[in-house]
Amino acid sequence: MWKTLFVLPLLFAELASGQTIKREDFTLDSDPGVKIFVREITARKRSRKPPILLLHGGGSGAVASFDLPMSGGSLAEDLAKEGNHVFIMNARGWENSTRPDYDTLKRWSIAGSSIEISHDIDAVVDFIRERTKAKQVTLFGWATGGQWMGYYACIYPNRVAALILLNSLYNEKAPWDFTDVFRSPLDTSQFNYASSPVLRRATKAQLLDTWNRSIPDEDKSKWRDPALAELYAATAVGFYEDSILAVPGGYRAEAFYTAQGKGQWHAKEIRVPILYIRGAHDNWSRPQDLLALQLRLENSPKKQFLTLPEGSHHVFLDRPEKGRAQLIQEVTAFNVKRK
Repeated sequence: MWKTLFVLPLLFAELASGQTIKREDFTLDSDPGVKIFVREITARKRSRKPPILLLHGGGSGAVASFDLPMSGGSLAEDLAKEGNHVFIMNARGWENSTRPDYDTLKRWSIAGSSIEISHDIDAVVDFIRERTKAKQVTLFGWATGGQWMGYYACIYPNRVAALILLNSLYNEKAPWDFTDVFRSPLDTSQFNYASSPVLRRATKAQLLDTWNRSIPDEDKSKWRDPALAELYAATAVGFYEDSILAVPGGYRAEAFYTAQGKGQWHAKEIRVPILYIRGAHDNWSRPQDLLALQLRLENSPKKQFLTLPEGSHHVFLDRPEKGRAQLIQEVTAFNVKRK
């Protein structure tokens, strides 16, 4: 059962359109000793849509990814302005959610596994259902967040209104840009635990480089506002000691095996509506993931697939014409109550 431990004062923003955006922060219990950060973002008008929960990937956390205080920097706010009741969350170890005391000497451990993160998602979903009186919550997961949300949706389909995956791997054996980076030189079918620290660490420059690699043009400003990129990177590392991102790194092993067709969940286990969105320039997911889901989602009552022709890995922070505007439109249109 969730428990509200800490609530920040309400934050309001009066928009030029006359809408008022309200933010409220909560801290919830997950597993013993684990506290999960949640932010609620709403517009003045009451939403008729299912509440939607946004979950980050393996790099930046929820605030840096989805709620930057700058025009074009808050997917959460822009979804709220479209009539969605939005929540964002940090999984354990990201931003201001508790990071368990993982033994960093046990290189073979999976810190922040799908099983662990599913407990965090469940705590937040319980909280949202009680707070909004909605029976079901729409789940939105970016990259690794999609991997975690898909795993959760297989376990608790009755709590899920819809599943939306953005630039997420699926359980399909196919070429992957990171296979050689992560596999063991002694046995290429296995993840290289020996040289992969338990915590994933990254500097501002490394986070921006990850974004840069999925933008095809040398002039990155065509895809993103340079000031927004700087704010994103500074926010992403600002929650950690010495301004170096340090998050559970187990998702890398799970992603490696997912890309080999040995993942944590299977499409036939999805029994909720699903929207799979992929940026054509994304270098984490693959076109084969979209095709495999098209073929194997045999029990989903509603399936939609979309490729954003100009979309990068961080499409929700890109300029509107590079896929961001269409992303907001498609997510809003898909977020409807299940019959």
